[in-house]
Amino acid sequence: MMSPRKQLNNKIRPVKRRKKEDSAWKEIIEKFFEELLRLLFPDLHDAIDFSKPPEFLNTEMRPIAPFSNMGDRAADVLVKVQLKSGTYRYIRIFIHIEVQGEPLDHFMERMYIYNYRYYDKRLEIGTPLISVAILTDDDENYRPDEYRVSFCGFELRMKIPVVKIMDFKWKKEHRERLEKATGPMALIIKAQLKSIELKKAGEDTRYEAVKELIRECYRAGYSSDDIYPVMKFIEWVIRISKENEKRLKEEIVRIEEDYNMPYLASWERSARRKGKIEGMELKAKETARNLLEMSIDIDKIVKATGLKKEEIKKLASAFN
Repeated sequence: MMSPRKQLNNKIRPVKRRKKEDSAWKEIIEKFFEELLRLLFPDLHDAIDFSKPPEFLNTEMRPIAPFSNMGDRAADVLVKVQLKSGTYRYIRIFIHIEVQGEPLDHFMERMYIYNYRYYDKRLEIGTPLISVAILTDDDENYRPDEYRVSFCGFELRMKIPVVKIMDFKWKKEHRERLEKATGPMALIIKAQLKSIELKKAGEDTRYEAVKELIRECYRAGYSSDDIYPVMKFIEWVIRISKENEKRLKEEIVRIEEDYNMPYLASWERSARRKGKIEGMELKAKETARNLLEMSIDIDKIVKATGLKKEEIKKLASAFN
């Protein structure tokens, strides 16, 4: 297995702002979903049967958001979960994260529209879709949680659970919950809090903060599979210069030596990366063959698989 340091060597560079579907928060939610709910939404966590794996509905997230000016300031996740007991066998949860940490006008009206459109995309009468939100801003008074319309006897109301990351600094109950937490999500919250604290900090201060957070990953004894996404999140949320990225790589080498972490030789790393790419290509071709068998249009197969049209035509010739 590739060590966190070796993986980060391939990844640690200035990260461009991605579309919300590919944000660091979205990756963290999918990787540490159960732990995230336990820490941020404990009541919701307790209602879910985690012996049955959650189903992330990424394909249902495609373009349905009604506001194009949202840009990359948000990360959204839609997930289907089984419940332990009660009226519903399962529910879908829409998780919205305000990534850039700035108050948003008409936030709850937008949350209402998102909720309805995601529900309507796969209409299942009697099966609810609930919405929750995570806010990363530092405005203590900004806590939107209700959308309501009342006029001439008409009543419409939607109220959602909202977690503000800064509450893990401001509120005693949240601080105590964070102090007791030992998993990777605790460090994610600490990194987000640190990023808010360092908004106006100098480069050296930011570098020292990143270095200390990464060292804490190793002190916590997380597995390699868990350390890498946490390190990636830290690098994403607290930006440092190219020069300090080089220093950080060297520091990670020393940290891994301190904690006796194994790593792969460069040739072995390249071989694994090549094997992963080849495996993805084989899977794409297999998908293309299945779609050809269903008489799907070639242009649609190009979009679905990422293969070139010429490749698909060759597959079609061989298929025929």
